[in-house]
Amino acid sequence: MRKFVKWLMAVSSVVALSGLVVGTVADGLNLGNLVGKIEVSKGRRGQNTVVYLRGVEGNYEPPQEPAVLDQKSKVFIPHLLPLQKGQAVRFKNSDSLPHNVHLYWGRRSMLNQSQAPNSSYDWTPPRTGEYLILCNIHPEMMASILVFSHPFFAEAASSQFKIENIPAGTYTLVAVRDVRGKLKEQEMEVSIKSGETARVTIKF
Repeated sequence: MRKFVKWLMAVSSVVALSGLVVGTVADGLNLGNLVGKIEVSKGRRGQNTVVYLRGVEGNYEPPQEPAVLDQKSKVFIPHLLPLQKGQAVRFKNSDSLPHNVHLYWGRRSMLNQSQAPNSSYDWTPPRTGEYLILCNIHPEMMASILVFSHPFFAEAASSQFKIENIPAGTYTLVAVRDVRGKLKEQEMEVSIKSGETARVTIKF
């Protein structure tokens, strides 16, 4: 009886290990990467661009580390901040003067918070979409937060971007950029193939 129990446990371990290996290989074979370049001819070259995939299905755990939106020299940095739903945004004030973070979702005021010099605090957006951020003290300050339901997005701060481990399939790639005070979008279809890296160029 003891020999049978030991044999059964050994077989179970082999089956479980085999299943783990097969699952890992299969998952890896169904993933691809996307790299791209942003070419700018309109708007401020120093501002960043956010790119993301539209049409992604599935549930994805958000990062535990907050995304950071800094206030420095009376400028929100970055100008566009992407994050995943459930992830917090950390508002930092790196200036030696006070600021005010006034955040809108559409016309609805979601947050209106004064912020002391050299301080920070966290806030989690309750839904996906675009959030506008203003400073009531310094009206020239403006930024946007873009919240997505999945992790397949990137910030192109230096004209280059990369999105990794994308499920194989065909998606719409959307690039968002502030052009003279308005958010403009460029779209293109991209095909992600297993084990390959797709390359694109987006022009504004």
